[in-house]
Amino acid sequence: MNFKLLSTTFLGCFFFVHVQAQLPVVKAKGGDGVEIDWRSVQEAEDADEKNPGFFYNDCAQGVTPIHASSTLKGQGSKNYNIGNLSDDNPMTAWVEGVQGYGIGESFEVKAITVNVIYNGYQSSPQNWRYNSRVKRFKVYRHGEPICYLDLTDEMGAQHFELPHHINWETKENFKFEIVDVYKGEKWEDVCISHIDHVACCFAPTTQISLANNTTKMVEGLTVGTTLLAIDLETSQTFESAVELTTNQRHLSLLDVKTASYQISITPDHPLYIKGQGFVSLAKLRNQKNKQTWKALSQTEVQVMVFDEKTGKTSFERIESIQKIEGDFKTYTILSISKGSTYVANGFVNKVY
Repeated sequence: MNFKLLSTTFLGCFFFVHVQAQLPVVKAKGGDGVEIDWRSVQEAEDADEKNPGFFYNDCAQGVTPIHASSTLKGQGSKNYNIGNLSDDNPMTAWVEGVQGYGIGESFEVKAITVNVIYNGYQSSPQNWRYNSRVKRFKVYRHGEPICYLDLTDEMGAQHFELPHHINWETKENFKFEIVDVYKGEKWEDVCISHIDHVACCFAPTTQISLANNTTKMVEGLTVGTTLLAIDLETSQTFESAVELTTNQRHLSLLDVKTASYQISITPDHPLYIKGQGFVSLAKLRNQKNKQTWKALSQTEVQVMVFDEKTGKTSFERIESIQKIEGDFKTYTILSISKGSTYVANGFVNKVY
């Protein structure tokens, strides 16, 4: 017997298992139970003339499905293609196409990142129960495994954050491989209804400056609320009414502080940076080639702020940027009646 070969093989296998065991486990949060009737939701939204469309998400950045290892053959007018993952309709789904529970089957998408999944076949609560759902994915970025992703056994949106450095300028390849499943009551087929990247927003307690020299928390804004808006070319302020707001769920925010002001925002939310105009801190970090938020805060980054007492804008240096983790319902303003620039916690912001 070749003990050297046996020993080398054993060590190689041990190393492989050890590497796999070291992958971090990301646990999705959210979901809305097991009894969502999307058809009723659709009918209610269709009846609202002001609604922009069924399953519309103001802050969705979108993903592009590019490959599936297998796909269940369509039945009649229904198909189970990978394109269903990004069609903004939770009642369609990608379904793997092999016998058994699809362990090892996968799909790939191109995106800046992925942070939302609708698990199972959500065309109806019954179909969701009858078909199998994903319990655990193994997630790859450009072919390299980065984590396991554990999903809850619920309908609705589930939120998570993948452990990778996000380049907000470039879309990357992500593969989701089925590792474990929640077994369906009737069929083995494993389904995913939707996958997305959702961005934007402030913490709900962010104070928005109003035209009457008071402030109001962003979560309490309603259509018609009159804000204090700013013309950055003339430095003149004027009144502008809120036309559209939105809210999303996020699992982390950046706490940004200057000498006089503080705000909690998502990394992609733009602030007015001296010498650059409106740009997100995530984009700025990539431009400056900084690996941490602390490293970015140690550079000379100045942000535009507004002093309500003097009625003037100025620049203050960002003194600290700290990532805070939790489960946040975040808000943002998407449209105002005049202009595009307003003030949040003293920081100059814009609709986007």
